[in-house]
Amino acid sequence: MPYVMRNADGDICGLYEQPQEGYAEEFLPDEAPEIVAFPQAPQAYTIGKSTPWRRMTDEEVEDVDAAMQSAPLKQRRIYDAASYISTEDELFGTLKALLSAVLSPARAEELLAPET
Repeated sequence: MPYVMRNADGDICGLYEQPQEGYAEEFLPDEAPEIVAFPQAPQAYTIGKSTPWRRMTDEEVEDVDAAMQSAPLKQRRIYDAASYISTEDELFGTLKALLSAVLSPARAEELLAPET
C-alpha cells in the first residue's frame, strides 16, 4: 500500500495510500522492513459513553463527576447529548484530559481503552 515520503536524511517521514507527486512517489510493500518499523497512527475507535463510568471505582466516579460539574456548560451539554465517544471527536481529547488531571494519565488510558 504505502507510498513513502523521505526526509533529507533518507528516512521515511510519511506514508500515503496514493502517490503524492513531487514528494511521495516511491512505493514500498507493506512487509518492507522500513514500513514495518515506521510508527503507525493508532486506529480510530468508538466506545459507549457509559464505558468509562462502568470501569471506574465508586470513588473515581465521585471525583470525576465533581470535575465534570465544573466544566463549561456547553461542554457538559455536548457530552450529555452524545451516546458514544469517538477518538476522532474533540470530546474524546477533552474527556481524556479531564480524566488525566483528576485521576492519572495511565488511568485515563485504561478508562478510554477500546471495548473488547
